Amino acid sequence: MPDGIGAQTADDQLLISLASQGLIDGRSVERARAVAAQDQGRVDRILLRLGLVEEADLLPILCQILAVDMVDPSQARPDPNLARTLTLPYLTSRVIVPVESATSNIRIATNDPGNAALLEEIAFHLDRPVAPVGATTATIRTLLAQLETPAAQPITGSDVQAQRDAEALRRAETDGPVIRFVQEKLTDAVLQGASDVHVECAEDGYAVRFRLNGLLVPQRVDPSLDAAAVIARLKVMAGANVAERRLPQDGRLEATIAGRKVDFRFSSLPTSYGESIVARVLDPKALRLGWDRLGFDADIVARIKAILDRPSGLFLVTGPTGSGKTTTLYTAVAHLNQPRRKIVTVEDPVEYNLRGVQQVQVQEEIGLTFARVLRGVLRHDPNVILIGEIRDAETAEIAVRAAQVGRLVLSTLHTNSAAGALNRLVDLGVPEFLVRDVLRGVLGQELLLTPCTACGGAGCQTCGGTGVGGRRLTAELREY
Repeated sequence: MPDGIGAQTADDQLLISLASQGLIDGRSVERARAVAAQDQGRVDRILLRLGLVEEADLLPILCQILAVDMVDPSQARPDPNLARTLTLPYLTSRVIVPVESATSNIRIATNDPGNAALLEEIAFHLDRPVAPVGATTATIRTLLAQLETPAAQPITGSDVQAQRDAEALRRAETDGPVIRFVQEKLTDAVLQGASDVHVECAEDGYAVRFRLNGLLVPQRVDPSLDAAAVIARLKVMAGANVAERRLPQDGRLEATIAGRKVDFRFSSLPTSYGESIVARVLDPKALRLGWDRLGFDADIVARIKAILDRPSGLFLVTGPTGSGKTTTLYTAVAHLNQPRRKIVTVEDPVEYNLRGVQQVQVQEEIGLTFARVLRGVLRHDPNVILIGEIRDAETAEIAVRAAQVGRLVLSTLHTNSAAGALNRLVDLGVPEFLVRDVLRGVLGQELLLTPCTACGGAGCQTCGGTGVGGRRLTAELREY
Protein backbone atom coordinates (compact mmCIF):
# COMPACT_ATOMS: atom_id res chain seq x y z
CA MET A 1 0.00 0.00 0.00
CA PRO A 2 1.90 3.09 -1.19
CA ASP A 3 1.45 6.57 0.22
CA GLY A 4 1.49 5.74 3.87
CA ILE A 5 0.33 2.18 4.49
CA GLY A 6 3.74 0.67 3.90
CA ALA A 7 4.96 -2.67 2.64
CA GLN A 8 3.16 -5.26 0.56
CA THR A 9 2.67 -7.42 3.67
CA ALA A 10 0.26 -4.79 5.00
CA ASP A 11 -1.89 -5.37 1.92
CA ASP A 12 -1.80 -9.07 2.60
CA GLN A 13 -2.66 -8.59 6.26
CA LEU A 14 -5.70 -6.51 5.38
CA LEU A 15 -7.01 -8.89 2.75
CA ILE A 16 -6.34 -11.98 4.90
CA SER A 17 -8.05 -10.42 7.93
CA LEU A 18 -11.11 -9.41 5.91
CA ALA A 19 -11.33 -12.85 4.32
CA SER A 20 -10.87 -14.70 7.63
CA GLN A 21 -13.77 -12.76 9.13
CA GLY A 22 -15.98 -13.56 6.15
CA LEU A 23 -16.19 -9.92 5.02
CA ILE A 24 -14.88 -10.64 1.52
CA ASP A 25 -14.54 -13.80 -0.57
CA GLY A 26 -11.61 -15.13 -2.58
CA ARG A 27 -12.91 -13.65 -5.83
CA SER A 28 -13.02 -10.18 -4.26
CA VAL A 29 -9.47 -10.63 -2.97
CA GLU A 30 -8.16 -11.44 -6.45
CA ARG A 31 -10.12 -8.56 -7.98
CA ALA A 32 -8.70 -6.09 -5.46
CA ARG A 33 -5.16 -7.34 -6.09
CA ALA A 34 -5.59 -7.04 -9.85
CA VAL A 35 -6.94 -3.48 -9.68
CA ALA A 36 -4.22 -2.47 -7.20
CA ALA A 37 -1.52 -3.80 -9.54
CA GLN A 38 -3.05 -1.98 -12.50
CA ASP A 39 -3.81 1.36 -10.82
CA GLN A 40 -0.88 1.37 -8.38
CA GLY A 41 -3.45 2.27 -5.76
CA ARG A 42 -3.97 1.40 -2.11
CA VAL A 43 -5.88 -1.79 -1.45
CA ASP A 44 -8.09 -0.31 1.28
CA ARG A 45 -9.22 2.53 -1.01
CA ILE A 46 -9.78 0.12 -3.90
CA LEU A 47 -11.92 -2.20 -1.76
CA LEU A 48 -14.14 0.71 -0.77
CA ARG A 49 -14.25 2.19 -4.27
CA LEU A 50 -15.37 -1.10 -5.78
CA GLY A 51 -17.96 -1.60 -3.04
CA LEU A 52 -16.41 -4.92 -2.00
CA VAL A 53 -16.54 -4.11 1.71
CA GLU A 54 -18.31 -1.64 3.96
CA GLU A 55 -16.27 1.17 5.52
CA ALA A 56 -17.51 0.30 9.01
CA ASP A 57 -16.15 -3.24 8.58
CA LEU A 58 -12.82 -2.33 6.96
CA LEU A 59 -11.75 0.61 9.12
CA PRO A 60 -11.25 -1.17 12.49
CA ILE A 61 -9.13 -3.85 10.83
CA LEU A 62 -7.07 -1.26 8.94
CA CYS A 63 -6.49 0.74 12.13
CA GLN A 64 -5.34 -2.38 13.96
CA ILE A 65 -2.79 -3.08 11.21
CA LEU A 66 -1.59 0.53 11.26
CA ALA A 67 -1.51 0.64 15.10
CA VAL A 68 -3.95 3.56 15.02
CA ASP A 69 -6.70 4.07 17.60
CA MET A 70 -10.37 4.18 16.62
CA VAL A 71 -12.61 7.02 17.74
CA ASP A 72 -15.32 6.19 20.25
CA PRO A 73 -18.34 8.04 18.75
CA SER A 74 -20.02 8.31 22.15
CA GLN A 75 -16.98 9.97 23.77
CA ALA A 76 -15.32 11.98 20.98
CA ARG A 77 -15.65 15.76 20.91
CA PRO A 78 -14.39 18.05 18.15
CA ASP A 79 -11.65 20.55 19.09
CA PRO A 80 -13.16 23.96 18.23
CA ASN A 81 -9.86 25.88 18.45
CA LEU A 82 -8.06 23.64 15.96
CA ALA A 83 -11.18 23.56 13.81
CA ARG A 84 -11.16 27.36 13.57
CA THR A 85 -7.49 27.28 12.58
CA LEU A 86 -8.05 24.76 9.80
CA THR A 87 -11.51 26.22 8.86
CA LEU A 88 -14.71 24.26 8.49
CA PRO A 89 -14.68 24.22 4.65
CA TYR A 90 -11.20 22.67 4.72
CA LEU A 91 -12.26 20.01 7.24
CA THR A 92 -15.39 19.21 5.24
CA SER A 93 -13.53 18.91 1.93
CA ARG A 94 -10.90 16.58 3.46
CA VAL A 95 -13.46 14.63 5.57
CA ILE A 96 -11.44 15.12 8.75
CA VAL A 97 -12.01 16.70 12.16
CA PRO A 98 -9.62 17.47 15.04
CA VAL A 99 -10.79 15.82 18.24
CA GLU A 100 -10.09 16.78 21.83
CA SER A 101 -7.29 14.88 23.54
CA ALA A 102 -6.28 14.36 27.17
CA THR A 103 -2.66 14.86 26.11
CA SER A 104 -0.88 17.57 24.17
CA ASN A 105 -0.96 15.46 21.01
CA ILE A 106 -3.07 16.72 18.11
CA ARG A 107 -5.47 13.97 17.08
CA ILE A 108 -7.12 14.09 13.67
CA ALA A 109 -10.13 11.86 13.07
CA THR A 110 -10.03 10.54 9.51
CA ASN A 111 -11.63 7.77 7.47
CA ASP A 112 -8.28 7.36 5.66
CA PRO A 113 -5.64 6.84 8.37
CA GLY A 114 -3.13 5.45 5.86
CA ASN A 115 -3.01 8.69 3.86
CA ALA A 116 0.42 10.03 4.88
CA ALA A 117 0.24 12.89 2.39
CA LEU A 118 -2.95 14.20 3.99
CA LEU A 119 -1.44 14.02 7.49
CA GLU A 120 1.65 15.90 6.30
CA GLU A 121 -0.60 18.55 4.75
CA ILE A 122 -2.49 19.03 8.04
CA ALA A 123 0.77 19.18 10.02
CA PHE A 124 2.03 21.84 7.62
CA HIS A 125 -1.07 23.99 8.19
CA LEU A 126 -0.85 23.61 11.97
CA ASP A 127 2.96 23.73 12.09
CA ARG A 128 2.85 20.79 14.53
CA PRO A 129 2.92 16.99 14.23
CA VAL A 130 -0.47 15.29 14.11
CA ALA A 131 -1.62 11.75 14.89
CA PRO A 132 -4.48 10.04 13.04
CA VAL A 133 -7.38 8.30 14.72
CA GLY A 134 -9.78 6.19 12.70
CA ALA A 135 -13.40 7.28 12.31
CA THR A 136 -16.12 6.38 9.85
CA THR A 137 -17.34 9.05 7.48
CA ALA A 138 -20.67 9.14 9.33
CA THR A 139 -18.90 9.80 12.66
CA ILE A 140 -16.79 12.58 11.14
CA ARG A 141 -19.86 14.24 9.62
CA THR A 142 -21.61 14.09 12.98
CA LEU A 143 -18.64 15.75 14.70
CA LEU A 144 -18.50 18.41 11.99
CA ALA A 145 -22.20 19.09 12.53
CA GLN A 146 -21.41 19.74 16.23
CA LEU A 147 -18.97 22.44 15.15
CA GLU A 148 -21.70 24.05 13.05
CA THR A 149 -24.23 23.78 15.91
CA PRO A 150 -22.45 23.97 19.31
CA ALA A 151 -24.05 21.80 21.99
CA ALA A 152 -23.80 24.62 24.56
CA GLN A 153 -26.41 26.69 22.71
CA PRO A 154 -30.14 26.32 23.41
CA ILE A 155 -31.87 23.83 21.13
CA THR A 156 -33.42 25.60 18.14
CA GLY A 157 -35.06 24.61 14.89
CA SER A 158 -31.68 24.66 13.19
CA ASP A 159 -30.30 22.29 15.85
CA VAL A 160 -33.12 19.84 15.14
CA GLN A 161 -32.35 20.09 11.42
CA ALA A 162 -28.67 19.48 12.13
CA GLN A 163 -29.64 16.30 13.97
CA ARG A 164 -31.79 15.28 11.00
CA ASP A 165 -28.86 15.98 8.68
CA ALA A 166 -26.62 13.81 10.84
CA GLU A 167 -29.16 11.00 10.74
CA ALA A 168 -29.52 11.34 6.94
CA LEU A 169 -25.73 11.17 6.67
CA ARG A 170 -25.58 8.08 8.86
CA ARG A 171 -28.13 6.32 6.68
CA ALA A 172 -26.50 7.55 3.47
CA GLU A 173 -23.17 6.06 4.49
CA THR A 174 -24.16 2.94 6.43
CA ASP A 175 -27.70 1.95 5.41
CA GLY A 176 -27.40 -0.92 2.94
CA PRO A 177 -30.83 -0.46 1.28
CA VAL A 178 -30.15 3.24 0.56
CA ILE A 179 -26.67 2.52 -0.82
CA ARG A 180 -27.96 -0.34 -2.97
CA PHE A 181 -30.93 1.67 -4.28
CA VAL A 182 -28.77 4.59 -5.41
CA GLN A 183 -26.23 2.24 -7.01
CA GLU A 184 -29.07 0.40 -8.76
CA LYS A 185 -30.51 3.60 -10.24
CA LEU A 186 -27.13 4.86 -11.45
CA THR A 187 -26.44 1.44 -13.00
CA ASP A 188 -29.86 1.32 -14.69
CA ALA A 189 -29.33 4.82 -16.11
CA VAL A 190 -26.01 3.87 -17.70
CA LEU A 191 -27.22 0.51 -19.05
CA GLN A 192 -30.36 2.08 -20.52
CA GLY A 193 -28.36 4.88 -22.17
CA ALA A 194 -29.94 7.72 -20.18
CA SER A 195 -28.35 11.15 -20.41
CA ASP A 196 -29.55 12.32 -16.97
CA VAL A 197 -30.89 10.97 -13.68
CA HIS A 198 -33.49 13.16 -11.92
CA VAL A 199 -34.30 12.66 -8.24
CA GLU A 200 -37.07 14.99 -7.05
CA CYS A 201 -38.79 15.48 -3.71
CA ALA A 202 -42.58 15.71 -3.63
CA GLU A 203 -45.17 16.30 -0.93
CA ASP A 204 -45.76 12.56 -0.54
CA GLY A 205 -42.26 11.20 -1.14
CA TYR A 206 -39.84 11.33 -4.04
CA ALA A 207 -39.58 10.40 -7.70
CA VAL A 208 -36.79 9.15 -9.96
CA ARG A 209 -36.83 9.80 -13.71
CA PHE A 210 -34.35 9.10 -16.49
CA ARG A 211 -33.97 11.27 -19.56
CA LEU A 212 -34.07 8.82 -22.45
CA ASN A 213 -34.03 10.07 -26.04
CA GLY A 214 -34.73 13.54 -24.72
CA LEU A 215 -37.83 12.50 -22.75
CA LEU A 216 -38.18 12.03 -18.98
CA VAL A 217 -39.27 8.48 -18.13
CA PRO A 218 -40.44 7.62 -14.55
CA GLN A 219 -38.56 4.81 -12.78
CA ARG A 220 -39.48 2.46 -9.97
CA VAL A 221 -38.71 3.74 -6.48
CA ASP A 222 -38.65 2.09 -3.06
CA PRO A 223 -41.34 3.88 -0.98
CA SER A 224 -39.83 2.51 2.23
CA LEU A 225 -36.69 4.64 1.76
CA ASP A 226 -36.51 8.17 3.11
CA ALA A 227 -36.08 10.80 0.39
CA ALA A 228 -33.61 12.73 2.56
CA ALA A 229 -31.36 9.66 2.87
CA VAL A 230 -31.44 8.99 -0.88
CA ILE A 231 -30.51 12.61 -1.66
CA ALA A 232 -27.89 12.63 1.11
CA ARG A 233 -26.30 9.53 -0.45
CA LEU A 234 -25.95 11.28 -3.79
CA LYS A 235 -24.58 14.41 -2.11
CA VAL A 236 -22.02 12.41 -0.14
CA MET A 237 -20.88 10.65 -3.33
CA ALA A 238 -20.52 14.04 -5.04
CA GLY A 239 -18.64 15.62 -2.13
CA ALA A 240 -21.43 18.17 -1.61
CA ASN A 241 -22.43 19.65 1.75
CA VAL A 242 -25.33 17.59 3.05
CA ALA A 243 -26.33 20.30 5.55
CA GLU A 244 -26.62 22.97 2.82
CA ARG A 245 -30.17 22.87 1.47
CA ARG A 246 -30.74 26.57 0.76
CA LEU A 247 -28.29 27.07 -2.09
CA PRO A 248 -27.65 25.15 -5.33
CA GLN A 249 -24.55 22.96 -5.33
CA ASP A 250 -22.51 21.37 -8.09
CA GLY A 251 -20.12 18.47 -7.99
CA ARG A 252 -18.99 15.29 -9.64
CA LEU A 253 -19.50 11.71 -8.49
CA GLU A 254 -18.11 8.40 -9.64
CA ALA A 255 -19.69 4.95 -9.66
CA THR A 256 -18.47 1.56 -10.80
CA ILE A 257 -20.91 0.26 -13.42
CA ALA A 258 -20.41 -3.19 -14.95
CA GLY A 259 -16.80 -3.21 -13.77
CA ARG A 260 -15.82 0.21 -15.12
CA LYS A 261 -15.79 3.74 -13.76
CA VAL A 262 -18.49 6.14 -14.90
CA ASP A 263 -18.61 9.81 -13.89
CA PHE A 264 -21.76 11.81 -13.22
CA ARG A 265 -22.03 15.59 -13.12
CA PHE A 266 -24.04 16.44 -9.98
CA SER A 267 -26.30 19.44 -9.45
CA SER A 268 -28.72 20.19 -6.59
CA LEU A 269 -31.51 22.77 -6.47
CA PRO A 270 -33.63 23.75 -3.44
CA THR A 271 -37.38 23.35 -4.02
CA SER A 272 -40.57 23.66 -1.97
CA TYR A 273 -40.59 20.05 -0.77
CA GLY A 274 -36.86 19.41 -0.54
CA GLU A 275 -34.03 19.24 -3.03
CA SER A 276 -34.05 18.34 -6.69
CA ILE A 277 -30.99 16.42 -7.87
CA VAL A 278 -29.83 15.96 -11.46
CA ALA A 279 -26.90 13.68 -12.29
CA ARG A 280 -25.68 14.01 -15.89
CA VAL A 281 -24.23 10.70 -17.13
CA LEU A 282 -20.68 11.19 -18.43
CA ASP A 283 -20.01 7.74 -19.83
CA PRO A 284 -16.93 7.66 -22.10
CA LYS A 285 -18.24 4.44 -23.66
CA ALA A 286 -21.38 6.28 -24.80
CA LEU A 287 -19.40 9.18 -26.32
CA ARG A 288 -19.81 8.70 -30.06
CA LEU A 289 -16.89 10.50 -31.70
CA GLY A 290 -16.35 10.29 -35.45
CA TRP A 291 -18.29 11.95 -38.23
CA ASP A 292 -19.51 8.58 -39.50
CA ARG A 293 -21.11 7.86 -36.10
CA LEU A 294 -22.95 11.15 -35.59
CA GLY A 295 -25.42 10.85 -38.45
CA PHE A 296 -24.37 13.80 -40.61
CA ASP A 297 -24.80 13.57 -44.39
CA ALA A 298 -21.54 12.94 -46.24
CA ASP A 299 -21.82 16.29 -48.05
CA ILE A 300 -22.05 18.24 -44.77
CA VAL A 301 -19.13 16.27 -43.29
CA ALA A 302 -16.93 17.14 -46.27
CA ARG A 303 -17.85 20.84 -45.97
CA ILE A 304 -17.20 20.85 -42.20
CA LYS A 305 -13.77 19.26 -42.70
CA ALA A 306 -12.91 21.90 -45.30
CA ILE A 307 -13.72 24.63 -42.76
CA LEU A 308 -11.74 22.91 -39.99
CA ASP A 309 -8.71 22.48 -42.24
CA ARG A 310 -8.38 26.24 -42.64
CA PRO A 311 -5.66 27.70 -40.36
CA SER A 312 -7.84 30.31 -38.66
CA GLY A 313 -11.38 31.56 -38.24
CA LEU A 314 -14.49 30.95 -36.17
CA PHE A 315 -16.65 27.82 -36.44
CA LEU A 316 -19.88 27.73 -34.42
CA VAL A 317 -22.38 24.98 -33.55
CA THR A 318 -25.94 25.96 -32.60
CA GLY A 319 -28.97 24.01 -31.48
CA PRO A 320 -31.24 23.32 -28.52
CA THR A 321 -30.04 21.80 -25.25
CA GLY A 322 -29.34 18.11 -25.64
CA SER A 323 -28.87 18.24 -29.41
CA GLY A 324 -25.29 16.97 -29.28
CA LYS A 325 -23.38 20.23 -29.78
CA THR A 326 -20.56 19.25 -27.40
CA THR A 327 -20.18 15.85 -29.05
CA THR A 328 -19.91 17.54 -32.45
CA LEU A 329 -17.20 19.89 -31.16
CA TYR A 330 -15.30 17.00 -29.56
CA THR A 331 -15.45 15.20 -32.90
CA ALA A 332 -14.06 18.32 -34.57
CA VAL A 333 -11.22 18.39 -32.03
CA ALA A 334 -10.52 14.69 -32.66
CA HIS A 335 -10.28 15.49 -36.39
CA LEU A 336 -7.80 18.30 -35.69
CA ASN A 337 -5.81 16.55 -32.95
CA GLN A 338 -2.33 16.03 -34.38
CA PRO A 339 1.15 16.40 -32.83
CA ARG A 340 1.84 19.52 -34.91
CA ARG A 341 -1.13 21.36 -33.42
CA LYS A 342 -1.64 22.65 -29.88
CA ILE A 343 -5.29 22.47 -28.89
CA VAL A 344 -6.70 24.08 -25.74
CA THR A 345 -10.30 23.86 -24.54
CA VAL A 346 -12.14 26.13 -22.09
CA GLU A 347 -15.19 24.32 -20.73
CA ASP A 348 -17.82 24.57 -18.00
CA PRO A 349 -17.38 21.85 -16.95
CA VAL A 350 -14.86 19.53 -18.60
CA GLU A 351 -17.09 16.54 -19.31
CA TYR A 352 -14.73 14.11 -21.06
CA ASN A 353 -10.95 13.92 -21.07
CA LEU A 354 -9.43 14.18 -24.55
CA ARG A 355 -5.97 12.66 -24.97
CA GLY A 356 -3.36 15.14 -26.20
CA VAL A 357 -5.60 18.17 -25.57
CA GLN A 358 -5.09 20.80 -22.84
CA GLN A 359 -8.47 21.20 -21.11
CA VAL A 360 -9.30 24.00 -18.67
CA GLN A 361 -12.42 24.10 -16.49
CA VAL A 362 -14.12 27.43 -15.81
CA GLN A 363 -14.77 28.19 -12.11
CA GLU A 364 -17.01 31.24 -11.92
CA GLU A 365 -17.08 31.20 -8.09
CA ILE A 366 -13.38 32.11 -7.91
CA GLY A 367 -13.43 34.49 -10.85
CA LEU A 368 -12.06 31.99 -13.39
CA THR A 369 -14.49 32.99 -16.15
CA PHE A 370 -14.45 32.08 -19.83
CA ALA A 371 -13.02 35.49 -20.66
CA ARG A 372 -10.28 35.34 -18.02
CA VAL A 373 -9.20 31.84 -19.02
CA LEU A 374 -9.19 32.81 -22.70
CA ARG A 375 -6.76 35.65 -22.06
CA GLY A 376 -4.39 33.17 -20.44
CA VAL A 377 -4.90 30.63 -23.22
CA LEU A 378 -3.82 33.13 -25.89
CA ARG A 379 -0.43 33.43 -24.18
CA HIS A 380 0.07 29.67 -24.56
CA ASP A 381 0.42 29.82 -28.34
CA PRO A 382 -2.49 27.53 -29.30
CA ASN A 383 -3.39 26.62 -32.87
CA VAL A 384 -6.94 25.61 -31.97
CA ILE A 385 -9.17 26.88 -29.16
CA LEU A 386 -12.45 25.22 -28.17
CA ILE A 387 -14.75 27.42 -26.07
CA GLY A 388 -17.58 25.50 -24.45
CA GLU A 389 -20.04 28.36 -25.00
CA ILE A 390 -19.97 32.00 -26.02
CA ARG A 391 -22.35 33.43 -23.46
CA ASP A 392 -21.32 37.06 -22.91
CA ALA A 393 -19.89 40.09 -24.74
CA GLU A 394 -16.37 39.77 -23.32
CA THR A 395 -16.02 36.11 -24.33
CA ALA A 396 -17.42 36.87 -27.79
CA GLU A 397 -14.96 39.70 -28.34
CA ILE A 398 -11.92 37.64 -27.26
CA ALA A 399 -13.04 34.68 -29.39
CA VAL A 400 -13.37 36.86 -32.48
CA ARG A 401 -10.02 38.59 -31.83
CA ALA A 402 -8.32 35.18 -31.40
CA ALA A 403 -9.75 34.02 -34.72
CA GLN A 404 -8.61 37.28 -36.32
CA VAL A 405 -4.97 36.77 -35.31
CA GLY A 406 -4.50 33.27 -36.69
CA ARG A 407 -6.28 30.83 -34.35
CA LEU A 408 -9.02 28.41 -35.28
CA VAL A 409 -11.77 28.93 -32.69
CA LEU A 410 -14.60 26.42 -32.16
CA SER A 411 -17.59 27.15 -29.94
CA THR A 412 -21.34 26.83 -29.36
CA LEU A 413 -23.89 29.61 -29.42
CA HIS A 414 -27.49 29.67 -28.23
CA THR A 415 -29.61 30.62 -31.22
CA ASN A 416 -32.72 29.06 -32.74
CA SER A 417 -30.98 28.42 -36.07
CA ALA A 418 -27.66 28.66 -37.87
CA ALA A 419 -28.91 31.79 -39.61
CA GLY A 420 -29.21 33.65 -36.32
CA ALA A 421 -25.59 33.20 -35.22
CA LEU A 422 -24.19 36.27 -36.96
CA ASN A 423 -26.87 38.55 -35.51
CA ARG A 424 -26.36 37.02 -32.04
CA LEU A 425 -22.66 37.93 -32.06
CA VAL A 426 -23.53 41.45 -33.20
CA ASP A 427 -26.11 41.66 -30.37
CA LEU A 428 -23.30 40.73 -27.96
CA GLY A 429 -21.40 43.81 -29.09
CA VAL A 430 -18.98 42.46 -31.71
CA PRO A 431 -18.83 44.78 -34.75
CA GLU A 432 -20.49 43.17 -37.76
CA PHE A 433 -17.47 43.72 -40.01
CA LEU A 434 -15.29 41.74 -37.55
CA VAL A 435 -17.79 38.88 -37.40
CA ARG A 436 -17.95 38.65 -41.19
CA ASP A 437 -14.14 38.78 -41.35
CA VAL A 438 -13.59 35.73 -39.11
CA LEU A 439 -16.77 33.63 -39.32
CA ARG A 440 -16.11 30.53 -41.44
CA GLY A 441 -19.19 28.44 -40.78
CA VAL A 442 -22.20 27.85 -38.53
CA LEU A 443 -23.62 24.37 -38.04
CA GLY A 444 -27.19 24.19 -36.78
CA GLN A 445 -28.25 20.78 -35.51
CA GLU A 446 -31.22 19.15 -33.82
CA LEU A 447 -32.19 15.64 -32.75
CA LEU A 448 -35.69 14.61 -33.87
CA LEU A 449 -37.63 11.79 -32.23
CA THR A 450 -38.35 8.66 -34.25
CA PRO A 451 -41.24 6.28 -33.46
CA CYS A 452 -40.64 2.92 -31.84
CA THR A 453 -40.52 0.23 -34.51
CA ALA A 454 -42.13 -2.31 -32.19
CA CYS A 455 -45.35 -0.35 -31.55
CA GLY A 456 -45.34 2.37 -34.20
CA GLY A 457 -45.37 5.10 -31.57
CA ALA A 458 -48.28 3.86 -29.48
CA GLY A 459 -46.11 2.93 -26.50
CA CYS A 460 -44.98 -0.52 -25.44
CA GLN A 461 -42.59 -2.38 -23.13
CA THR A 462 -39.73 -2.06 -25.62
CA CYS A 463 -39.85 1.74 -25.62
CA GLY A 464 -40.85 2.08 -21.95
CA GLY A 465 -44.28 3.40 -22.91
CA THR A 466 -42.86 6.51 -24.60
CA GLY A 467 -43.56 5.50 -28.18
CA VAL A 468 -40.04 6.67 -29.06
CA GLY A 469 -37.50 4.36 -30.66
CA GLY A 470 -34.62 6.80 -30.88
CA ARG A 471 -33.54 10.10 -32.40
CA ARG A 472 -32.13 11.13 -35.75
CA LEU A 473 -29.94 14.11 -36.50
CA THR A 474 -30.98 16.94 -38.76
CA ALA A 475 -28.41 19.60 -39.62
CA GLU A 476 -27.85 22.75 -41.62
CA LEU A 477 -24.43 24.22 -42.43
CA ARG A 478 -23.97 27.86 -43.44
CA GLU A 479 -20.60 28.88 -44.82
CA TYR A 480 -19.24 32.43 -44.83
